[in-house]
Amino acid sequence: MSEELHAIIERLRQALRGMEVDAFTGVFADDAVYELRFGMPGQPRRYEGVRAIREHMRQGVSGGLAGLLAFDDVGVTVHETTDPEVAVVEFEPTGTVRTSGAPFRFASSIGVIRVRDGAVVSYLDYPNPLGAAEAAGMEFQLRTTAPAEATVKQMIDASAANDHEALLALYAPDVVIEIPFAPPGVPTRSVGRDRFRDRLEGVRGLRRFERADVVSVRPAAEPEVVVAEFTLYGTVIATGEPFATAYIMVVTVRDGLIVHSRDYGIPVAAA
Repeated sequence: MSEELHAIIERLRQALRGMEVDAFTGVFADDAVYELRFGMPGQPRRYEGVRAIREHMRQGVSGGLAGLLAFDDVGVTVHETTDPEVAVVEFEPTGTVRTSGAPFRFASSIGVIRVRDGAVVSYLDYPNPLGAAEAAGMEFQLRTTAPAEATVKQMIDASAANDHEALLALYAPDVVIEIPFAPPGVPTRSVGRDRFRDRLEGVRGLRRFERADVVSVRPAAEPEVVVAEFTLYGTVIATGEPFATAYIMVVTVRDGLIVHSRDYGIPVAAA
């Protein structure tokens, strides 16, 4: 195994030990690909680009099982391959549960990591959520849906960050998007993630968002439905003029993906 690959794995181990997402993703190339080979049904399993990977991992630390565990150390077993760029790495953390102080040790994941020019370009991750749940002292129940509110919050964050790939990854391939207050030239209904991609590309050079102000993200009485109120702030690229657009959206989330959305924005601002 090359010294370069060995150094990258050690940096990953140290970052995992401290649950430092920025440090962990800091060794990824800008166009790296991260795949969750043991991902939960219905949830995104492939993330392209370091920004999308970083956001996914931040969500896992802040809202997932990882946030319940404090790692004292992380054991690493490295298996070299005949490809000098690739190693297979097993991680085994030890530590204590934050809420109870109980000790734990479990095999957390195994990854197939490809390093090129000093950076991770591909990471195939096979995690062990059952082991994490057992370590945290939780009775694990298989869930086929992520909390709908979390998906909608990720959607708002990705919009504010102008991260189109992370945003698109939250929508189902056959998503139905309705815009009842659509300005002239914008369809009031479209079907499919590809159509949404075209819309995003069409405005990429017109405006840039800078931040979001979230008023509320509320689950509705109907199963799978969330109502979100928020404002996106940004600038018009051609003029530098600032703008703010308020939205209220009625979003249906199924198996961790947005399958239907009714988007209401200020008609004059949108035009």
